[in-house]
Amino acid sequence: MENLILPDYLTKKQKSDIKRAVKDNIPIMVKGKQGPTGKTTLVNMLKEQGIVAFELWECQEIELNKLLRK
Repeated sequence: MENLILPDYLTKKQKSDIKRAVKDNIPIMVKGKQGPTGKTTLVNMLKEQGIVAFELWECQEIELNKLLRK
């Protein structure tokens, strides 16, 4: 996605990680400190461009630790 628009406050690595995820069709999970860090802005910007993106609070984490027996 060459015309991807990303906010200026992202680092080069963050931009590169997002571009790689978009290229590989991997959903993007945005997390960070509570408060105005740009999480919602970034997620909304990505969604407006047709990219699957979520904030951590929008998802349910399920942890599986017990090994399955064969």
